[in-house]
Amino acid sequence: MVPISGRLPDDLYEWLATTRMEEAATVSDKVRVAVAHLRRTYEGDSEYLSALNLYRDLGRSTREAIASLEVAEQKHSEVLAVFFEHLPALIATLNSAQVETVEQAEQLEAHLVRRAMQLAETLMRQSVTVQAAAFDGGVIRKNVSQVRELAELTSPSRP
Repeated sequence: MVPISGRLPDDLYEWLATTRMEEAATVSDKVRVAVAHLRRTYEGDSEYLSALNLYRDLGRSTREAIASLEVAEQKHSEVLAVFFEHLPALIATLNSAQVETVEQAEQLEAHLVRRAMQLAETLMRQSVTVQAAAFDGGVIRKNVSQVRELAELTSPSRP
């Protein structure tokens, strides 16, 4: 390792000193973790699983806050769970894509559309009942009317 020295504004130092980071107890450890994370974010990830882990890590604090809230309120949000599953996968797919040909672009489109449709299907399933499995049970019904209308317009007539 190479020792470095530098100055941080008081507020950044305070944030670094008080922020919990996995596998980083000291400020020095936290600086190493932060720089490694910055590098990972800056360079991107050309391998899907690494990119997926990166984006899941970015949402960890929100995911943990929601889990705590679910325990405290004795409620579970399938709506938020599906976003936590699909959104990191979508952005990881984009981030790790190596598109150099039209065929590769077509494959990327197909993968993203397939994943986005899985997300839409899961959300539509939540609209079947009066109350969705969500903190706001009416959140799907409040927002689904235009999607249903489009689905009806694009589906073939059934006798």
